[in-house]
Amino acid sequence: MQLQPHEDRVTSLVTRIVACYVQLSQLPTLRPSTKVNSIFNDLVRLCCDTFDEVIAEKVLTHPNIVDIVTPLRCLCSIGEYQLEAHWTERILECGSPKEGVASSPLLLDVLAPKYSDHCSAGMMFLKFPYYDNYLDLVRMELNALASATRSGRAKRFAVLGSGPLPMTALCIILESMKQNGNAVVVHNVDRDPWAIAKSSAMCRKLGYRLDQVSFQCAEVEDQTLDLQDFDVVCLASLVGTTSEQKQSVVAQVARKMGHGAMLLLRSAHWMRSLLYPSDRITEFPQWDALGGDQETMKDGIRQPNLEMTPINKKKTAKAESRTPMIGRLKRACEIDETRFDDRRHLTKLRILNSMMHSHLVLPALLLLPLVYGQNAPSSSKRGLVYVPNAEHMSDDSIWISESSDLTWYYNYESKPSPAFSNSKLQFVPMLWGASTTFLADVTSQIENGANITHVLAMNEPDGGGTTGGSAIPAETAAETWQREIEPLKKMGVKLGAPAVTGAPSGKVWLQNFFNACNGKCNADFIPVHWYGNFEGLASHVGEVRAAYQNLTMWVTEYANNNVDLEESQVFYNQSSQFFDRIDYLTHYSYFGSFRSSVSNVGPNAAMLTEKGKLTDLGSWYLGGAATGNIPHGAAGRNTFFAGSAITIFFASIWSLI
Repeated sequence: MQLQPHEDRVTSLVTRIVACYVQLSQLPTLRPSTKVNSIFNDLVRLCCDTFDEVIAEKVLTHPNIVDIVTPLRCLCSIGEYQLEAHWTERILECGSPKEGVASSPLLLDVLAPKYSDHCSAGMMFLKFPYYDNYLDLVRMELNALASATRSGRAKRFAVLGSGPLPMTALCIILESMKQNGNAVVVHNVDRDPWAIAKSSAMCRKLGYRLDQVSFQCAEVEDQTLDLQDFDVVCLASLVGTTSEQKQSVVAQVARKMGHGAMLLLRSAHWMRSLLYPSDRITEFPQWDALGGDQETMKDGIRQPNLEMTPINKKKTAKAESRTPMIGRLKRACEIDETRFDDRRHLTKLRILNSMMHSHLVLPALLLLPLVYGQNAPSSSKRGLVYVPNAEHMSDDSIWISESSDLTWYYNYESKPSPAFSNSKLQFVPMLWGASTTFLADVTSQIENGANITHVLAMNEPDGGGTTGGSAIPAETAAETWQREIEPLKKMGVKLGAPAVTGAPSGKVWLQNFFNACNGKCNADFIPVHWYGNFEGLASHVGEVRAAYQNLTMWVTEYANNNVDLEESQVFYNQSSQFFDRIDYLTHYSYFGSFRSSVSNVGPNAAMLTEKGKLTDLGSWYLGGAATGNIPHGAAGRNTFFAGSAITIFFASIWSLI
């Protein structure tokens, strides 16, 4: 029997969409490449083409499409993430904006001619293929928000699910400045530490200040996420791949928002719901709806348009003509509908006004130093890396006071420090180099009643002696491990992998180590070392997690070396909160338990002054209040820590210019 035109079209679309899904699901990676680009381009064209509602409905309800819609959205989410990550890397690899341009980052597009260097960061930012689309979308969103806000234009925004390329945040800042000279603040939140680290670094590269755009690594349910003071919270379309997940997120966000604040949702409609999750105003009964949906297309690229839905509009409004509703929006928001070539239901904008009271939660301190007199949050993860100093034996007692939050320590040796023998701190033995007595030492302690639950392996085996590394070949380390460490597993002891540096050489060494082990080195956790800023630390932690997802993680050495006091304190606050939020990171120990006068990571990283008094940072680390004690003095030598030099590159690109 011959198919009707609609049925023929539906069958063709379903077949082609399923084919795209199968191809994408079989690829080893969705990082930008010629093949990945081609498949995504085909899929986007299929979903953004012009169809009437009958065809779209039949495609979306087809059994073969229903079966793949959720995993297809996940693949699209991964692909979009990889695209944004690639462009962020490209921007970071370019030169900084030239003098006179960096001081006005809000007007990047206006100042573009001043970027004479083809590979400047600003020019690369402007080349992002969807830059103009983001500007159009944000411009309409701001107009709609202004029409719904009696108290004037919003000034404080939070973007949840900001990703590795915070285009929404930067476009909000740019458009607010263009429209009315408003200086707005945008706070970006994402649960991925790599995305936060890279997007933060990119914004600094472009010249944005912390008082313009800030960043926080957090889950929606985290207590550290405080949305009380924001006028508008923007929820990315990829936050929640199903209606149930979206509703759960919205409910959690609502409890954190201030009364009368607005929530802006981006979602998909009709065929584009194959790419992004879809939601309905009626799915959120606790909110009062202020905005509705409609999108247009221009030149084959998505160009969202809006229609305003009156407050308390019912579902039956679907049957009404859409033209009058667009007219209402045009008058309210000054949208020129003649700019668009066609009008189709592809994506929709939701502007929802909160009718709920938010519960009080802990303030987010990610980018702020703790103030004097404020007690630092306690943490059972916190430990001590410490080598007793014979010249200042009185310093030993500082770390084992009853008020200290510390729960464990290590000293680079297989035997505990006598100064800590009567303390509550649990000792973690370390096999520093190619020892032949480690197993006997640890076994003896266990037999004598010591509570040894974890052990650490070689210290920076990829590093040299000048930086404290044990400099052991991977093959030698594998043999030593199997002889001295692996037998402890039968005693119930958790085994730490070798603690390599944060440099690329560390990653290679660790891979060589596990290859040399040939499956006979069964580590339970990965120790991490890092020296450098928070962005690099978060990025490195994310990389290690991606490489060893089945293992938990310890950070056994970290500091921001050779920076000023405020930067050192901000780094500590950022990193400690970051570590405390991550479930798979179970232990961490700051490298700074010494006097500032002998610090080889700079005096401001030390937890003790040159006179042996706790600095603010040192007191915070122990769970106490700031002391006001300023560290002075410098180490006799400066050490280069390779961990601060790491750079991540993507091997391929998704270039859609």
